[in-house]
Amino acid sequence: MADHVLDDMAWHALTGPQAHLADSSSDGAAHRYRDGIGPFCGVQHLDAAGWTALAELVGPHGTAVFLRGEVEAAPSGWRELLREPATQYVAGDLTGLPPQASRELVELTSSDSPDMVALAAATEPGPFGPNSHLTGRWFGIRREGRLVAMAGERMRVVGFGEVSGVCVDPAVRGEGLGAVVTLAAAHGIQERGDRAMLHVRDGNEGAHRLYRRVGFGVRRAVTVAVLRPAS
Repeated sequence: MADHVLDDMAWHALTGPQAHLADSSSDGAAHRYRDGIGPFCGVQHLDAAGWTALAELVGPHGTAVFLRGEVEAAPSGWRELLREPATQYVAGDLTGLPPQASRELVELTSSDSPDMVALAAATEPGPFGPNSHLTGRWFGIRREGRLVAMAGERMRVVGFGEVSGVCVDPAVRGEGLGAVVTLAAAHGIQERGDRAMLHVRDGNEGAHRLYRRVGFGVRRAVTVAVLRPAS
């Protein structure tokens, strides 16, 4: 299975399986997820034309977020707000993942979106908006009606789906629920014949240990960069 699509996942997602979730520049050189989903952008070539297309797409007050193998230095007219390393992991085949082990798991739907947004706001797993649930299947655990853990699929490219939005309420941490929802999302991806993968920012050692323990292996280092047109 060709894995080069993982080097710039947003580009291949927004020009492929998730094109219906994209806003695009007039020349088609830059794409981003629609408002309410997430700020991730895809630009095939970060050359002068690519940066111009991106500026048109995000507007003078917008923000562009990259998650890709390399992010070239921004040209004049852009301000870099953040640049940090992350690690990209890919799961083994379906038989290599531990089984889902909780009867508490439920598949989340659009009616769960307000609770999903609230849990993400409380735990800060990364960008998550009121329409983020549209990117794929999401799974959660409720206790006495309250959503206390969740994970799902964010970016999707040919052959792969990204497990993301892994959240566990601080009140129930230590029970292994992060592993439970991660595996639920991974199985949801791999049951359709794709391979699960995910990203972890450097420094989050607990997450690194968790994902290695449940069957994910390191593929490569990637870069997270947040940029804004200079005012």
